[in-house]
Amino acid sequence: MPRNRTAGADAANVGRGGARAGPEAGFSAVTAIVILVILAVLGAAIVTITGTRSASAALDVLGSKAYQSARAGIEWGAFRIRNPENTNAVPPGPYTTQYACPGPATSFSLGGELAGFTVTVQCTSTLQTEFGNLITIYQLVATSCNIPVGAAPGTCPNTTTAFNYVERQMTGSMQTCRQSADGPGC
Repeated sequence: MPRNRTAGADAANVGRGGARAGPEAGFSAVTAIVILVILAVLGAAIVTITGTRSASAALDVLGSKAYQSARAGIEWGAFRIRNPENTNAVPPGPYTTQYACPGPATSFSLGGELAGFTVTVQCTSTLQTEFGNLITIYQLVATSCNIPVGAAPGTCPNTTTAFNYVERQMTGSMQTCRQSADGPGC
């Protein structure tokens, strides 16, 4: 009796799960590898995007703190300009202490929620006469940063290229008026 070749091939493959050898035999393995590669690429992209978003959010917070630090520097400079008036007697005088800039450049570190930031405040003034009164115009520039240059408290700005360096600069102006050099306010 002649042997049936297909029946023999089926009998030979019984131990291998009944799979038949042919052109489709490696197709499922290749498909599985391709799917794994695609999933790995998607996973890497998600990790990268998540890391970038976290770093961006942290820099946003630092930027807000730098802005508030610069604003505090302007307010400090304005207070320092007006502070001599607080040490004088109640009007009408005597007015012996003149308004003045706190110095050409003053740096200080901040505390509380703004700890880690340094502010450098620069002040210039111009004296004008208007209707016989002495008008002094003050220009304040406050630069705040989280990586100052030099010894503590350091100065801002910095030329660093650190990825987490944040700097904000704010300007403000104000004026004071005296009827004379040591006279009462206008």
